[in-house]
Amino acid sequence: MVFEYLEYDLTGLLETPEIRLSQDHIKSWTFQLLKGVAYMHTQQIIHRDLKASNLLISKNGVLKIADWGLARSWTSRMKRLTNRVITLWYRPPELLLGCVRYTPKIDMWSVGCIVAEMFRRVGFLKGSTEQHQLDLIFQTAGMPDLESWPNVHEMCPLWKNYEPERAQKPRYPRRLKDALTKQLPNRSWMTDSAFKLIDSLLILNPEKRASAREAAIAEYFFEHPMKKEAHELNMNFPVSSVHEWEARMKHQEKKKQNMRVNPQAGRPDPPRSRKASPARDPRPAPPSKNRPAPPPPPPK
Repeated sequence: MVFEYLEYDLTGLLETPEIRLSQDHIKSWTFQLLKGVAYMHTQQIIHRDLKASNLLISKNGVLKIADWGLARSWTSRMKRLTNRVITLWYRPPELLLGCVRYTPKIDMWSVGCIVAEMFRRVGFLKGSTEQHQLDLIFQTAGMPDLESWPNVHEMCPLWKNYEPERAQKPRYPRRLKDALTKQLPNRSWMTDSAFKLIDSLLILNPEKRASAREAAIAEYFFEHPMKKEAHELNMNFPVSSVHEWEARMKHQEKKKQNMRVNPQAGRPDPPRSRKASPARDPRPAPPSKNRPAPPPPPPK
C-alpha cells in the first residue's frame, strides 16, 4: 500500500521549539479537524484514537486525520463495543468508567484535548495510569452528579466506585478555565469564545457534549482574527519536516548533549556523611624546628 507523504504531524510541530505557531494555525487546524470529524461521523464511522500525533499536516497547511486502526462503523443499535480504546491522555470519562455502549461523542472529548494542547503546546491531561487520568479529569472538569448526568449509573458501571455519599457534595468543582489558562505561551489567544469551544467539548456527560457540527459553528471561528484557509497559512517553518518520533529523538539527543557538557546535571547531590573528629592525642606536641626545646625539669 502506498500513502501520500505529509511533512508534519501535530505533535512534531508542537514539540519543536524552533517552530513558531500563530493564532491562524490553531484556528485553521481546529476548524479543519472539526470538519473532518463531522464528515466521518456523518458516514457513521468513529475513529477511537484521535490524538495530536495522528493528525498529519502538509507543507501547504492541510490537516488530515490518520491512523484508522481502531476505527469502525457505528450505529445507535450497537449494545456492546470495545471499551479499551483511545490513547490514555485523550480518553473520555465514560470509557474510563467502564462504558461499553458509547457514541461518536467519545471522539469529541479527544478533539477538546487536542485543541487545548494546541494552545498550550503540551498535553493537557497527562495521566500515567487509568486511575491517575480519571483523577485529573475530576480535578479539572469536576465530578459527575445526577443533575448533570442523570444516567451515569446505567452508562458507567464503574461510577459506583467513585460516587460520593449522598450527604456529601462532589469532591471537585469544575475548574476547567483555571486549568486551561495556566502556563499558556500566549494568554491573549485564549479568548472567552476559545474557552467556550473547548469547554463544550470537555463536558463529562457525552449526551451534552458538543458534536463536530455544533463545534464548527462556534463563535470562536467568527471573531478576530478570522479563520484562514489552509493555503493562506504561513508554513515557512525553519524545520522542513518533523514528526512525533523525530521531535522526541531530538529532545533525547539534546538531553544527552547537556549531560556530556555537564555530567552532574540532573544528578542528585551525594549525601553528606558526618565524619567523626579524630581523637586528640594526649601526648604533648613535638617541638617546632624554629623554636628551641624547653629545658628539662630540675632534678628532685
